[in-house]
Amino acid sequence: MSDKPALLILGDSHAIALRQGADMLGLAAEELQFSGAGWHDQRFALGENGLEVRGIPRAAGQLRALREKLGVVDVFASGIPVLTTVGFHLGRLVPPFGWNGHQVQEEDAPGITEGLTASRAFTQDYVQHYRRRHFRLLRRLARLTPLIVVVPPRVHDRPNYDSFQRIITEDLRGLGLTVYDPADDLAGEDGFLPEDLMAEDGIHATAECGAMMIEAMRGRGLLPA
Repeated sequence: MSDKPALLILGDSHAIALRQGADMLGLAAEELQFSGAGWHDQRFALGENGLEVRGIPRAAGQLRALREKLGVVDVFASGIPVLTTVGFHLGRLVPPFGWNGHQVQEEDAPGITEGLTASRAFTQDYVQHYRRRHFRLLRRLARLTPLIVVVPPRVHDRPNYDSFQRIITEDLRGLGLTVYDPADDLAGEDGFLPEDLMAEDGIHATAECGAMMIEAMRGRGLLPA
């Protein structure tokens, strides 16, 4: 393998801040990133060469180039630590759930007085329907190389997003995966990412925030210092 990087970063648009943060810290990092829509639509598979991207030419070309650069067949079996945002993609998962006004009724939360409710158990089944394949991919990768799933920063309180994020995080941890939630280190007193760490779109983290997340993971012993 040539030019072995310190990190591999795999995911959707939330992975961009992690790559930018690695660059700010002077860490050699390689990235395979495509939209949450592609991940949600399951444009990926596990084949003889490991992870394969289907129907997204740019990302498939990026993966081929990365294999050639590293001189390996399976990039994610190379022993290089992987940071990934795969498995959430809430912008595709959550809105259809609420199209008719449904809200998740958390067991320990006050009752919802307006609109329609969906039990947490129903919501968990809904998540499994759309994310089972993603979870299977992550478990496979975690058997091959050190892997950390990074939870998207909490930036708004739109209905159902928090519930879905908690359910997915619990599912990932229940599978024995290492999960890092930046809210534990970077959120303000209100639980949200501070505005100065948010990109202009109000959804994603800045490069500075990405660097802070990597440093926090180092401080927790999840990544080499």
